[in-house]
Amino acid sequence: METLTVVLAPEPEAASLAGALVADACLAWRLPGLLHPARRVLSELVRNAVEHAGTEVRVTLTRRGDGLCLAVGDGDRRLPRLRRPAPPKRGRPLDERGCGLRVVQAAATGWGAAPTTDGKVVWALLRPAGAQVLGDGQHVPVVG
Repeated sequence: METLTVVLAPEPEAASLAGALVADACLAWRLPGLLHPARRVLSELVRNAVEHAGTEVRVTLTRRGDGLCLAVGDGDRRLPRLRRPAPPKRGRPLDERGCGLRVVQAAATGWGAAPTTDGKVVWALLRPAGAQVLGDGQHVPVVG
């Protein structure tokens, strides 16, 4: 199993750095079909961690056969939850605050969150289009 881990500072450019990291991993691991969805998902997870936790962000990428597991750990114990989309506001019709996990849910085969001793980890599993998920669809990554 191939794994790549990096710790990012809680700064606005962390999401962009994570996106570049997953792009490099997808190319190196010959998973080009996952590059764009994985980049979108990981950037969203890191952006959420920076905004809501404000702590260092530990990003772990793990190749799982023809799939990719993305895990983002931070120092905030509050688990994320899906929110209803906010109604459009006059003058701000494209305001999409609160939709980040919907992006993750739409692009990932499975996702979830788990508490850790010092915060939480939020993970997402991506598989190529048409790949089958075995079992009940629940995937729990091994995160160091």
